[in-house]
Amino acid sequence: MASQRLPGHIISLLDSVQPLGPASSKMSLQLTFALKLRNEPALNTLLAAQNDSTSPLYHRYLTPQEFNARFAPTQASVNTVVAYARQQGFQVTSIAPNHMLVDVAGTVATAEHAFALTLNNYQFQSRIVYAPNDNPLIPGAIAAEIETISGLNNVGLYHPANLQSKLKQLYPHKGPKGGFTPDELRSAYDAKPLLTAGMDGTGQTIGLFELDGYKPADIATYRQNYHLGTLKVANVLVDGASNTPGPYAIEPTLDMEVISAMAPGATQKVYIGPNTTTGIDDTYNRIVADDVAKVISISWGECELSLTSARMDILNTIFKQGAAQGQAFFAASGNLGAYDCTVNASQTLAVDSPANNPYVVGVGGTTLLTNPNGTYRSESAWSNHLTGQNQTAVGGGGGQSIHFLRPPYQSGPNLTDQYRMVPDVSANADPETGYSIYHTGGSLPTPNWVVLGGTSAAASLWAGITADVNQFLLSRHIFPLGSASVTLYQLYNTPQIYPPYHDITTGTNLYYQTRPGYDLATGLGTPDVWNIARDLESSSGLTTLLLQNMGFESGSVAWQEHSNGGYKLIGTFNPHSGKYSAYFCNYANCHDTIAQATLLPKFIQKITLSYWVYIGQGDTSTTCQDNFQAILRTEKGGPITTVQKLCGNTNTNGWVQYSFDVTNTLAKYTGQTIQVSFEATGTSGPRSNFFVDLDDVTLYVTHH
Repeated sequence: MASQRLPGHIISLLDSVQPLGPASSKMSLQLTFALKLRNEPALNTLLAAQNDSTSPLYHRYLTPQEFNARFAPTQASVNTVVAYARQQGFQVTSIAPNHMLVDVAGTVATAEHAFALTLNNYQFQSRIVYAPNDNPLIPGAIAAEIETISGLNNVGLYHPANLQSKLKQLYPHKGPKGGFTPDELRSAYDAKPLLTAGMDGTGQTIGLFELDGYKPADIATYRQNYHLGTLKVANVLVDGASNTPGPYAIEPTLDMEVISAMAPGATQKVYIGPNTTTGIDDTYNRIVADDVAKVISISWGECELSLTSARMDILNTIFKQGAAQGQAFFAASGNLGAYDCTVNASQTLAVDSPANNPYVVGVGGTTLLTNPNGTYRSESAWSNHLTGQNQTAVGGGGGQSIHFLRPPYQSGPNLTDQYRMVPDVSANADPETGYSIYHTGGSLPTPNWVVLGGTSAAASLWAGITADVNQFLLSRHIFPLGSASVTLYQLYNTPQIYPPYHDITTGTNLYYQTRPGYDLATGLGTPDVWNIARDLESSSGLTTLLLQNMGFESGSVAWQEHSNGGYKLIGTFNPHSGKYSAYFCNYANCHDTIAQATLLPKFIQKITLSYWVYIGQGDTSTTCQDNFQAILRTEKGGPITTVQKLCGNTNTNGWVQYSFDVTNTLAKYTGQTIQVSFEATGTSGPRSNFFVDLDDVTLYVTHH
């Protein structure tokens, strides 16, 4: 197979810049081979079904194990790439557990020889950077296995999206040095009803993407001052990073404290990696591979024009897995308004990555004003035209991507551009109406209590309120937001009982003007948290899952087992998905049962029972000697109906999914507890070959 060059590695920002000369051949490089997904068309179909309320796969998100089994690169692909890298003289330093990334180390000379290119140095703004003069050339057999290679340039450098207030507060708030307090933020964005009801993020985990460390004592002081309780926190250190506060320590501090303000009961999982191409990729991928946090806050980014298309495609693959797993990423859209990039010393219209990604919720910025009693008064798009030496105009990021097309969910009034539109939503980000934050590290001119803004604060606020809303929905046995983007736009496009957003219609982000509905300055608007929660609770066509532990991945939790043979029925026998299933019979005179009780909601449109069954050959007679039944029973065990009866001698077709509309059958039991029961009985032969596997059971209700 002929060699070919991988496209997407040339940076347009360097087109008019003359190289200073070749990079040192001895300079060390950290590179990442990003491998191709398997069955990507099937993954795209699944993602669409997960967001289609009429599909049985609606909000049925994958575990990392399920994703890996169906879509991740195979071990054979990894072996091929590893062998090639070593053959070229690279040292393989790590292989991601989802096989998505293979990290290698080598010198410039190694890379130039392997990929038939030259790395040159360039003067780029205030830095000396390196970049290739051509796309990497690799053998066709390797090109068939990998998506791209990252690390061949260091032009794009992630920066945090926070800003400190340097002016006297226009509208003082109750923080020790001014700034919004947690209570004021909750009042302004109507989150108090949720938190008063105990929906403070308890039971939820929020992930934080960080490239610097923080002082735990700062977070503790903040929470103690505002009576937020003790933080539940765990750090995940990636690629040798440490939780040592550096020059940007104020960013994780801001993120953790804003999330504490809005979701004090949530667990915070702080992922800290090095600010390198490989470190950034590995940190994002670790968040996705762990799949512990269902809501993630990202306050770091880079101008889209500073990144190669190959670089953004790697992130897209990672975020795509996150979406399939139901993870919601909220990313700051940047603090330079519509002018996110600097080209030839002048600011240029552009958007920020990763807020530009279609699987990420981009968060813009506003200036928030409140009434004397703390309630919401008004907002405008955030932009400050600063003057004077070394001062740059600032504002909430927004505009059109030049790399990603507009995703299907981004539709409705004012959403007609060809390319991805940013931001999706907004929140207060103006440092002059900023947040009360406690921070003692770094080089702040006024450490301790400070007032901070920036779209990083807005992204963290959205992450915090999403955890609260998810807890609220789960308490009512309703699907949480999942990957969030589709749901946020559905709230915009479907008339709601309660207005979910404050529609921002004044101001600009230095270029784009606000207008009624969606705009490129503030997106859909800013949140009314209580309204969003109530809208999602009462949404038409909303689907509610009624059973727990549907795939048996938590063992026998929620299921009652009974076996005449004394056997444990739930185990690692022959699962349809995951590691566990229920296993019936395969012994003489067998009679095995599992059952689970559930409360039916009062208001229903449709009730569906679905499950997967695998039947092993039983008696060879023409009558039904061995059978498996799905039975609905009353709370006390009395029969309601037999939904299905399968015979061991006629229904042996491998794994088969069965779905039944049981609406009419259960209509008179709404508001009552019922039991879903599965039972198998077998013949008295000395050795019965009849057995049944059951997996992925769902009973779900579609509401009016």
